[in-house]
This record gives sequence, structure tokens and C-alpha cells, in this order.
Amino acid sequence: MAEVTIRYCAPCRYLPKAIQDADAILKEFGETLSALRLVPGDHGVYDVAVDDTVVFSLEKTNRFPESTELIQEIRARVKPRKARKRA
Repeated sequence: MAEVTIRYCAPCRYLPKAIQDADAILKEFGETLSALRLVPGDHGVYDVAVDDTVVFSLEKTNRFPESTELIQEIRARVKPRKARKRA
């Protein structure tokens, strides 16, 4: 199971965007994640990481991510759940 971390600039008031992205991620991946963490930072940071690998950085792209973009990046790194066998 993967862990997703959203590190956002608290003084910049990026929390609403972080919550919006976290909601989209949870709706898509739900219980397939071991954790989804929102981590306050500063200096204009907005990074999204999967298991400590940054998949999106505001500093590198000079823009915020689209939710669909994040879902796609996370999906590429999160193994899908195996279907349960019925008894």
C-alpha cells in the first residue's frame, strides 16, 4: 500500500487546494492507500509525493496540478488491489 503526502504552504493559504486534491485522491484510491497526509510548509511549497517520490511540484511547473493529473501520476505508482476471490 502506498502513502501519499501533500506538502502545502500554510502562510500562502494553499490548504483549500490541498484539501480539494486530497478529496479527489481519496475518492479514487480509497482503501488502496496506507495513508494520505497533509503537511504544512512554507516558502510557496506545493508538492505531492507517493512513497517519498515527488510526483508533482509547484516549484518545477509554476502551476497547481489538475486533480485528474494527480490521479494519473498516482495511479502509475500505486499497484491496484487484487480482486478478492469468492468462496
